[in-house]
Amino acid sequence: MSAEAGSLLPPPPLRERRWIPAIALVALIVGVVSGGHVLSDALGQAREGAVAVGDSVEIAPVPGWELAERFEDPTGIRLTSGSASLDVAELAFSGTDVDLLREYVDNVLAPQAEQLRLSEEVEPVRLENGLTGSRIAYVGQFGDVQTPVEGEITTVVSPLGTGVVFDGWAPTGQLQLSLDDLHAMIETAEIA
Repeated sequence: MSAEAGSLLPPPPLRERRWIPAIALVALIVGVVSGGHVLSDALGQAREGAVAVGDSVEIAPVPGWELAERFEDPTGIRLTSGSASLDVAELAFSGTDVDLLREYVDNVLAPQAEQLRLSEEVEPVRLENGLTGSRIAYVGQFGDVQTPVEGEITTVVSPLGTGVVFDGWAPTGQLQLSLDDLHAMIETAEIA
């Protein structure tokens, strides 16, 4: 018998191949599930529905909010729902949450504003994980936005030196409709 003839053996009986479809199905399921986790990690989506801002911060959007944009320098994201937005930025910071609030207003918000009015009092904030922060409200006119904007800035600095800025904003008169959502997302944020 030649080597060629040996390779032409008939297929095994059907009863011996009954596990092949089951193994193929299991491999397909494992591939889809693993691929989904790889894809969600690449998009910055955590398994529990939270969005990774960077390496140290995750925020869980409440229903109706979605990831609209990612940005760098500092690392951050924008979540939106209707006309309201929440910008979340993560950076290394060695000062206090009040220092971070002041730096954000002076170096980011004020330079972009044609007009800017800040609340006079800084409100203390406590997150569910025990971290504390500071919050102020503002109203301003910004060059790239047609209507006046009102917003709230919340800053938190973790003991490990992660500074987080939450800037929730909407056209004047519409922020109030989103404050409960904004506060819920901020208060449940995970910060390392």
